[in-house]
Amino acid sequence: MTEKRKILVVDDQESMRVLLQDMLEAIGYEVTLAEGGEQALGILRESGFDLVLSDLNMPGMDGTALLRSVKSSTPELPVVIITGYGTFHTEKRVMREGADGYISKPCTLSKIDKTLAAIFGHKV
Repeated sequence: MTEKRKILVVDDQESMRVLLQDMLEAIGYEVTLAEGGEQALGILRESGFDLVLSDLNMPGMDGTALLRSVKSSTPELPVVIITGYGTFHTEKRVMREGADGYISKPCTLSKIDKTLAAIFGHKV
């Protein structure tokens, strides 16, 4: 049996963290939760992950700042940004910053699965 890929979900809204956790676990991922960018960086220092899925708009360290920090320390770690306030320009901006994917809220399990499959290189 292959080992489950580990995903760190970062969102300031508990309901969204739990929803994303349920969705990701349903499709076979191991999930750890963080409520903000600072907490996420601490978790990343302690454990290895295969991907970070982060909200964009959060108090304190937002998703863009987290993205920059992750990419400067671990450029090979994929980061997917998820937001309910995004526009085409927002998507272009975070992709220029180094995001490996972008998902608009509300999101479906299918959209998440397809985005992660594209990053991990397997078929949905």
